Amino acid sequence: MSRTALLSPLETRTRVEEVRIRLIHAVLLGQLRPGDRLTESHLASELGVSQATVNQALLDLHAQRIVNKTLNRGTTVSTFAADDVRRLFFVRAILEPAAASEAAIAVAQGADLWRLRKRVEEMKSAAAARDLGAFCIADYEFHSDLYRLSGNSFLISASQAISAAPFAYILCSEPRPLATDYSALAREHEQIVEAIVTGPECAEQLMREKVGRWFDLSTQFLKSPSEPVPPTRPEGVELGWRSQVLP
Repeated sequence: MSRTALLSPLETRTRVEEVRIRLIHAVLLGQLRPGDRLTESHLASELGVSQATVNQALLDLHAQRIVNKTLNRGTTVSTFAADDVRRLFFVRAILEPAAASEAAIAVAQGADLWRLRKRVEEMKSAAAARDLGAFCIADYEFHSDLYRLSGNSFLISASQAISAAPFAYILCSEPRPLATDYSALAREHEQIVEAIVTGPECAEQLMREKVGRWFDLSTQFLKSPSEPVPPTRPEGVELGWRSQVLP
């Protein structure tokens, strides 16, 4: 094997993107909690970037509903509502099969799957360590990379508004390891990668099935202080797949 084959391409991100990702990871790891106040000058000093960079990153996170940025009142980490996360899963059920299909077309035209494969390996490592935060970061990055691989700028823009909130809500509600087979979840993501290699129809169908199952799995963590979590999907919405339970 050649030396070049051992090396993965470098990930290139702007400073704004890097700050945005760092803050999302801090939320997913529980380092930032709902209601925490974020000060631009403090973040700029801690991260070694300008306040303008931090301000733009916070604006992007506000659009993603990860933070709440209000004029003259500062910025705080958002408090996530269970009903909002349920609705986000329905949007994911529409967008992610399309993203998987377009990613498969891109791969057939020569695009590389190395980022998705890297995220799967990160999920496997986190699963072995029973590290919920690390697993959710790798999971979040997998889906973000999937949208980028699709090459569809509209899907990429839409994904930024929906990708992180479900992970953040679950982690903020249940910061302890959950009774979930992480290894099985990692394998499911690996199956998605292989479906993308197979072709767009296979990728779209499998992703549609997986998003439905992940919705069902996540409902046990969607807690609302005012009302109990319903055992089924919201009334009037038919997703077209059956619930399954992890072994």
